[in-house]
Amino acid sequence: MKRLLLALLCVFWPIFASASSLEEAEAALRRGQTDAALSFAQSHRPTDGAETIRRLWVLGVAYNRQNRPRAAIDPLNRLVALAPAQSEFRLELALSLIRAGQSERARYHLGLAQGADLAPAVRARVESEIDTIDKSRNWQGYIRFAIAPESNAARRTAAEIISLGGFTFRLVPGARAQPATGVELGFGLAAMPRLSDDLRARLSVDASTRLFRGRAPDDLTLRAGAALLHFGDRGRQLSAEVFTSRRWLDNQHYSQSLGVEFRHSRLIGNRANLTVSAQRERLHYRQPAYIVDRTAVGLQFVHATTAQLQLHASARAEVRHSQNQLAAGHAIGVTIGGQYSFTGGLRAGLTLSQDYNTFPGLHPLFGVRRTDRKSAATLQINNQNWSRFGFSPVLKIAYERQHSSIVVNSYSNLSASVSLTRAF
Repeated sequence: MKRLLLALLCVFWPIFASASSLEEAEAALRRGQTDAALSFAQSHRPTDGAETIRRLWVLGVAYNRQNRPRAAIDPLNRLVALAPAQSEFRLELALSLIRAGQSERARYHLGLAQGADLAPAVRARVESEIDTIDKSRNWQGYIRFAIAPESNAARRTAAEIISLGGFTFRLVPGARAQPATGVELGFGLAAMPRLSDDLRARLSVDASTRLFRGRAPDDLTLRAGAALLHFGDRGRQLSAEVFTSRRWLDNQHYSQSLGVEFRHSRLIGNRANLTVSAQRERLHYRQPAYIVDRTAVGLQFVHATTAQLQLHASARAEVRHSQNQLAAGHAIGVTIGGQYSFTGGLRAGLTLSQDYNTFPGLHPLFGVRRTDRKSAATLQINNQNWSRFGFSPVLKIAYERQHSSIVVNSYSNLSASVSLTRAF
């Protein structure tokens, strides 16, 4: 009998000891004995998913209490990936990110946490942290690199034959849709000096390029802006910006612009954000030479439905005035979409858009007014656990199709890009 009891003890003792070490870690954490909690948690070997979550929570909280936020980020990041619906895990991760100086990532998690059923005091603290992050930025920037194969990178028609004045013409292959693989590069930097407690200036430069090695036009755009930003309570922001841009296609100067933009955003209720914008821009096109005065307004609504799901919708409208009636006209568009965080760290976002664009001038060759209807769908996937040196890979698959009253302006394009992006 003693031998049987001894054998059973040898079999089950590791399980009892393991469970005991985790309970000891949790008890030590409740008593404020951080060192002991860490020691017990580090020695524990989880036997199931529930124990893994409990252990990661002890490690993350204990590291934060020891003022070791960088050590806390890894277990808390894994914890959020395993249980994305638990707002307390996301808030603890945001705390460690703030302390580690990674405010952009912290703001993202705080924004998702707003979709949870938070206690009033906790919600007020979350809103306060978001306001603090927005007001404390002195610099902003990003770097982006992508490889993007596309079925029709130049957005050309798939038609082989067109009719003009009763005659038919066959388009040369270079004027029709053809696949191309592009390299996309992007860089942006903004300085945000403080002018007063609630007022900042913003001086920014952005550069983006798409290179196709002759299969489609290379595209380079440079933009510079100077803005004033005013911050208020509960997410209120008001900005006014003067900007200029230049664009080159296939190493030829294509256009330049000068404009102003006004933007206002604020919280709606506890979970939604509303942004209203207005823009006035003058564009100078080079080949052929003409000027377009463009006025646009936009409306965007973002709703944190849960701690895992974020929905968004936007609408836009523009009016263009020009002596070139083939460039004048108006356009309207709508976009809807959302992003969902799955258990395990996977994030997926889907965006659908519809645009309608009209031009008043009669086309000199086709003899009709141009009207375009464009539909687009974009699927974007990434994983919050996949990051190296601050760069996160993103897979994006997009399809767009434009129906035009002028056949050469109708096209479809399917693209898939893999990008590495780092925001700082």
